[in-house]
Amino acid sequence: MTTPQVLPVTALIDDVIRLLPSAPVVLEAPPGAGKSTALPLALMQSELFQQQRILLLQPRRMAALSIAHFLAEQLGEAVGESVGYHIRGEAKFNAQTRLLVVTEGMFTQYIQRDPELLGTGLIIFDEFHERNLATDLGLAMALESASLRDDLRLLIMSATLPAQTIANWLGDAHVLQSEGRQYPINIQYQPVPANQTWLQAMPAVIREAMRLASKGVLVFVPGKREIDQLSAMFEGNSEWLVMPLHRQIPLAQQKQVLDERDTRRRLVISTNIAETSVTIPNIDVVVDSGRERQAQFYPQHGITKLVTSRISKASATQRAGRAGRLGPGHCFRLWAQADEHGLRDYQAPELETADLTSFLLECRRWGSSPEQLKFFSLPNRGNLAQANSVLKALELCNEQGMLTALGHQVADLGTEPRLATLLVRAKTTSATHAATAAWLVAQLEHNVEANQFPLPVERLTQTMRQRYQYWCKQLELTQPRVDASLCSEVLLWGFPDRVAKLRANSDRYLLSNGAGAMLHQQDTRSRDDWLLVLDMTLSEHHRDAIIRTAIPLNNTDLEHPAIIRERRVEVRWQGPQQRLQALEVDAIGAIVLREIPQPDKISSEQRLHALGNYVKAQMRERGLELFQLSPATQQWLARVRLYEKLQQPTEWPSIAIEVLVDSIEQWAEPYWQSIDSLSKLHAWDPLPALQARLTFQQQQQLDEACPAALAIPSGRLVAIDYCAEKPKLSAKLQELFGEPVSPTICNGRQSITIDLLSPAGRLLQRTADLASFWKNAYQHVKKEMKGRYPKHPWPDDPLQAQATHKTKRQLK
Repeated sequence: MTTPQVLPVTALIDDVIRLLPSAPVVLEAPPGAGKSTALPLALMQSELFQQQRILLLQPRRMAALSIAHFLAEQLGEAVGESVGYHIRGEAKFNAQTRLLVVTEGMFTQYIQRDPELLGTGLIIFDEFHERNLATDLGLAMALESASLRDDLRLLIMSATLPAQTIANWLGDAHVLQSEGRQYPINIQYQPVPANQTWLQAMPAVIREAMRLASKGVLVFVPGKREIDQLSAMFEGNSEWLVMPLHRQIPLAQQKQVLDERDTRRRLVISTNIAETSVTIPNIDVVVDSGRERQAQFYPQHGITKLVTSRISKASATQRAGRAGRLGPGHCFRLWAQADEHGLRDYQAPELETADLTSFLLECRRWGSSPEQLKFFSLPNRGNLAQANSVLKALELCNEQGMLTALGHQVADLGTEPRLATLLVRAKTTSATHAATAAWLVAQLEHNVEANQFPLPVERLTQTMRQRYQYWCKQLELTQPRVDASLCSEVLLWGFPDRVAKLRANSDRYLLSNGAGAMLHQQDTRSRDDWLLVLDMTLSEHHRDAIIRTAIPLNNTDLEHPAIIRERRVEVRWQGPQQRLQALEVDAIGAIVLREIPQPDKISSEQRLHALGNYVKAQMRERGLELFQLSPATQQWLARVRLYEKLQQPTEWPSIAIEVLVDSIEQWAEPYWQSIDSLSKLHAWDPLPALQARLTFQQQQQLDEACPAALAIPSGRLVAIDYCAEKPKLSAKLQELFGEPVSPTICNGRQSITIDLLSPAGRLLQRTADLASFWKNAYQHVKKEMKGRYPKHPWPDDPLQAQATHKTKRQLK
């Protein structure tokens, strides 16, 4: 048995054991504190958990393997005895295993099958700050399980998220904080030159890091493409072992990165898979690109796009820390120190950015809606709505949100819902269908090259072959036989909303879910009339999604029972005047196969409903400018806005766009009885409809506070321009004689700006302070204008003169 190291977290072990029985414990511990190694081992050996198993949850398979082997080594045992692990496709543990390291996705399957987790005494959520979907979902379910058992303990550990914030959310948790154990790290900023991209600048920085390193270099880049490009540049150096590291690398190759026996200096080029949890041996220099690839789900397309973005401050700290785990280190950052103030504090949780289909399926399987579970941050509502649509399209849940029998079977398989659906459907059809489904799913799970799909069985990669064999076992196939001619029939069960038809006179496709898609311009595949799209990506340069993986469909495939083909009556705006017309439509979702005009089949209710829907959609973008607003309407709206701003009336009908949109049926539709085209609709003046929203008393209040016009001293009624920057009226200077100060409205809260005009109607002076004008500017204006307009009065004392719009002769 290895003598355990004295790590900072050791000082808190007694506190953790003492506090766990009474409430969850939240431990904040920086990298190197020993929270993933020393603490779980000490808890396993404590009397508190002598009779129960501890589950240690890890976000990544590589971390789970590394920690399990390390802890077993500390005990002088082989992994699988006191300490074991369970990850997808691989497990080593037995009935006597006391500490089981599992990935968070595997934990979801554990707790779904046994909600009380009988035999488990403690669940440790390691690296909670990563905020994966499985992390948040697993903790939400564990909190409910803990309420069923008095002896189920929870320990939440985070390297960056403040423990007190998490504890406040939990409500009754204890907080502990540990010191870290990190050697000094020299941070060196290397901003990318203006004439280079960060990827072009990276090789030179890596070479500088290799000259500086005495042990090894760890390079952080966003994804596989950058890893492959940089690895190719540095391979062939006999003194350096170049090791790429990302999720698509086979597990056996990932394990080699953790092997300390190779004495060569190592250059590990990795995604953020190496950011936390795992200590990669023999690293003393880190090169950080400052970028990561994040999954951003777009519900309108039903696609997850990998977006390259800047990392958070927390991630930058974690990455730099990799250089100081085993001794003093050095970190090169490809940005300027001044740029760090623009980095966000933490990475956005997947609940806000990811596809939530699998997440929602697991919630429903648990027997709850996401709203009924306790989450540290709320799931994205738009992504949830899209997930619900997919589950219903696959017939995995009903209108009430309850899982169907098929839904339960799919959830039990523990893979992506679309793929699980076609596996279950194929199994109930025939053994050949099931084998074909296993063969296809094994490839789709591992991102087979788009132009090679589907690969023959004999050409499957080792990882794909292992998954194919796994699924054959799950489907109870003893002599599997694959039939490639069944591809479309099998795949349609999982992707019924991904049928795509080539648009007329175009090389672009319309999907049955309403999204647009296209093959890349350099894609040499034929543009078939019909496709089943299995994988798409979004590009910053194209409006439509780019089709990666797809198979052609024929007319027979369109009769597949998973495809919902419907006949419906649609009401559309058509023709030059955009008049409403009824059409009988034969369609697959948004793809219209045939349409037949149905004259005289539009009711008044349908017409008003269509008008309302059109106006709601347009007003959200264009506001009331959608209509032909007369000057009187514009003035009335400006008056009401000023009245609302200054008087702040209660029980007043708001003219905010969102309010008007939500109440279209009440205030606007009664005035559309004669409108039967969009051209008439655009010409409609909404003033009478808007005014009718005010009661008689409210209209009087408006007229009193914000009158449309004011009587000026000359006796003339002058309109106030409320559309100006400030309310304004225009009058000849002589008409204001005798008016000592500027007039006001809104009970004196708003003064009127006055445009003082010459007898010819030209602007002489604009003022919001008439008293000041008479006192200071009038004599100068009089001197300039008296000779030009001698027929009009220019008295020495304008305040004592008679206001008039007449000439001196007319006055006599």
